[in-house]
Amino acid sequence: MGIANTTVASTITAAILGMKPQFVTGRGSNISDDRLKEKIKIVRKALRVNKPNPEDAIDVLAKVGGFEFGAMAGVILAAARHRRIVILDGFNTTVAALIAAKINPNVCAYLIASHLGREIGHVFILKVLGLTPMFTLDLALGEAVGSSIAAKILDSLVYTDVCDPEDDFDEDEEDDEEEISDEEVERYSAELFSRLIENFGVGELSRIKSLDELEELMEDKLSELEDIESVDVDFHLGDDDRLNPFEPPFSAADFNIPRSYPMLVRVMGGQNDDSIAASDKTFNFYLQTMPGLHTDAMENCRDHLDNLTKPKNSLGLLEDIAIQVAGIMNEDLPTNKLRHAALAFTNKENAPEVVGQTGRGRVPDGSRRNVPMNFSITARTFAMKIFMGVIDPRKNPTVAFNFGRTLGEEISFSTPIIALTDLSDWQRDKLDEKFAKALLTDKNELKVKPEDFLSNVPKKFRCLTSAILGAMVAAAHNSTLIVIDCGAVEIIARYLEAMCPQIRPFLLYSTKLVNYGFEPGLRIGYDGENACMAVEIVEAALTALNEMKTFGEANVGVAIDGAGAGIQTKDE
Repeated sequence: MGIANTTVASTITAAILGMKPQFVTGRGSNISDDRLKEKIKIVRKALRVNKPNPEDAIDVLAKVGGFEFGAMAGVILAAARHRRIVILDGFNTTVAALIAAKINPNVCAYLIASHLGREIGHVFILKVLGLTPMFTLDLALGEAVGSSIAAKILDSLVYTDVCDPEDDFDEDEEDDEEEISDEEVERYSAELFSRLIENFGVGELSRIKSLDELEELMEDKLSELEDIESVDVDFHLGDDDRLNPFEPPFSAADFNIPRSYPMLVRVMGGQNDDSIAASDKTFNFYLQTMPGLHTDAMENCRDHLDNLTKPKNSLGLLEDIAIQVAGIMNEDLPTNKLRHAALAFTNKENAPEVVGQTGRGRVPDGSRRNVPMNFSITARTFAMKIFMGVIDPRKNPTVAFNFGRTLGEEISFSTPIIALTDLSDWQRDKLDEKFAKALLTDKNELKVKPEDFLSNVPKKFRCLTSAILGAMVAAAHNSTLIVIDCGAVEIIARYLEAMCPQIRPFLLYSTKLVNYGFEPGLRIGYDGENACMAVEIVEAALTALNEMKTFGEANVGVAIDGAGAGIQTKDE
């Protein structure tokens, strides 16, 4: 943290990558054009005067770097030495990673890039390090904003990956567990100690025989930190000291379990479906009565964001999302405690009731375990209520539309944020691939006229598509933010936008936020995962809105240059 870090970071980048300063120097705290020109001049002069050696990272660090960059590079080297993952935040931490990688290229295997920041040099370093950022949020603010979001989401993704469909995550069961015996506690302590030895297994640790001795050793080591300035550190590693390639491990499953939520299933084909289809809430009804956003709340929200203790607009898409939610809910400062749910639609053959195994049996090798249960695991680990609509593909699409819109209305009356996805057997159905081929051009543009959209959907999935359309228009009509998953459901949403532009403010596409690439028909990850990650980003946006202090609350100076000058104020 600090001021002028990006000037130092740009200089280090230009030195190591051999690029001209104007190509790697950005606006930092959103400075003006004139100040940006001065900043580039400073970078250029620093390189000319100090002449850092681009092949020697420590020389670059000593001549044009800063202590914080050296400290961060040291953290990365030490973490990799102990086989620990490091989540990079923005430009500055990525520059520190560049220094560490120059010293020891093997550290790259232990790095995760949280997001692609707004600084223009960031993308070049990520390419050199071979890292793909998890998110695109247009952030121009560090201070662990992006990496905190990444850490929370990675936690859930690890849980999702290690859980099996047959796992029971009912937290109430903890009350029924038998009391652990003293023998089991002793055995667990021994196992824990063995793992510590295995992880640290060098030097004095190898002589420790008990946890008490380990505690004494740690106290002694902590006391030695008082003389840390006198420690002679040799940054130049010899070949024998360099790391061997190692596949980074994830072990978060040892520390927590997913939250427990039941999956509420609604099956199309009930006795009320025909009467519902006869209601006056048709597609045209929703088109003609779709509400607009509340502009006063959006303006007030923007004014509050501008006066938080940060450069104006520096939170990028997080600010846009917060303003979008304010407009939907007609709240200047919508709370970050909003209810959210995951909603999925699937054809009957994929539903637990139909396959007859309630998601607990094995399926043939080469196919997914059970589509709805994968969705259930994903939504549970992201602490979301779970709803599933089971579609009969033989029914009339109008009946399916009304089934979807009644389910959308049921959820949205009490839930202002919905993550929406489709479920299918991705190997047999190839749903994403079929939708992309039938409805998108090679340039990812809409291929057919919106009015001809449904007739071009593969016949088996027309009722599924109609139900998804119904759920979206009903939820938007009830002023709900709909977070769209990747794949076929995104294509459906894009066509709905073309038919009903009024719905656009109520949609949030997860693919605009999450760099979770997939090819049509070859989706990566679990069902609904993309949308669930995007909901976490929405929560992060609302958390920043509610918990960051204003300039008046923090009693710090406002911007005197750039976008915030004359706009930011310390007035309460």
